[in-house]
Amino acid sequence: MDRVDSERMSKTVADRLQERIICERMESGGRLPTEPELMESFGVSRTVVREATALLVSRGIVEVRPRRGLTVRAPDGRGLADSLVAQLRMSQVSLPQMLQVRVTLESAIARLAAECRDEMDIVALRENVAEMHSDDLPRGKMISLDLAFHDLLATATHNPFFHLVMRPINELLRSLYIDRVGYMSLRQTTVLEHEEILAAIEDRNADGADAATRRHLDRVGQSVEALITEREGAAT
Repeated sequence: MDRVDSERMSKTVADRLQERIICERMESGGRLPTEPELMESFGVSRTVVREATALLVSRGIVEVRPRRGLTVRAPDGRGLADSLVAQLRMSQVSLPQMLQVRVTLESAIARLAAECRDEMDIVALRENVAEMHSDDLPRGKMISLDLAFHDLLATATHNPFFHLVMRPINELLRSLYIDRVGYMSLRQTTVLEHEEILAAIEDRNADGADAATRRHLDRVGQSVEALITEREGAAT
């Protein structure tokens, strides 16, 4: 079998396994057949099975666990996020361009979160903001909490597609923020702006949540150039 046929067969096997997972509504952690069983079931070589497995792993549908073999992975959009982050970075997208998209998406998310949120969403957002107030947070933790707040806003819409769309944006922002010391100088401003967004969402004030989110992200956008220049200046 030549390489083209092998790739075609591995995709066919991956697609059929994916369809089986969906049709049988297999739960996270559910075990799939072993390599020998898949080879016999599909009448293909070990190489084809392993390529099909790698394809499903890249899609974020399955994972390989020690002593458990191939298992169904909980849908979290991480595979999509990893793929989009790589593609966005390869296309040399700028942070201001990303933030322009982010403002459009997140203002709509904040509006919908204000309308659809439940008490569990409010508790999670309050806990996030409270933790951001800690004085001794390292930069990496602060960035994680910052982006988690926006992730929680998407979750509060109770529309899973918003969560899936925002994840790659947040992951790209993490990779761009993480090595910029100046990020921490804006920490208190970020926390206060998050509190303003949260207050509007608690009050179910969709207009207020929209406006507060736009103010926050517009301010972030104005700070971007300085954060980017910081690293370039340090390198000269």
